[in-house]
Amino acid sequence: MFKALDGKDIAILELLQKDSSKSRKWIAKKLALPLTTVHNRIAKLERDGIISGYNARLDYKKLGYDVSAYVQLTVDYATRDFSQVDAAKKIRALHGVDSVCIVAGTTDIIVKVRAKDTDGLNDFLLNHLRKIEGIDKTTSIVVLKEFA
Repeated sequence: MFKALDGKDIAILELLQKDSSKSRKWIAKKLALPLTTVHNRIAKLERDGIISGYNARLDYKKLGYDVSAYVQLTVDYATRDFSQVDAAKKIRALHGVDSVCIVAGTTDIIVKVRAKDTDGLNDFLLNHLRKIEGIDKTTSIVVLKEFA
């Protein structure tokens, strides 16, 4: 049975979200908690599936990906044997895709994509994304500044 999170758990999670590379010893010192408490709480949060993994935050500009965009998609439900979930999985497998979300509203799927430049974004949209069966319309929103 899942036990509700308390203030200590939430404080630990907030620090890990900001920088998951920090050691448990650093977290214990920062929160004025015993190291064993921090260790045991993180282990429990992992066992309970609240922490499902640790990721590195990348500097995409240094990697040569200077353009990022959100692409809103509508789907054609008249397409034979179409599954919105299957389309989302196909999109997620494309190079440059950061995330894919099925959403409610006037848009069916939102994709975050990264490209080297606007030509790369254009290539992604025309030659990869729009070729997936069931994709009807796309609207792209280019990111000007990102705050991670």
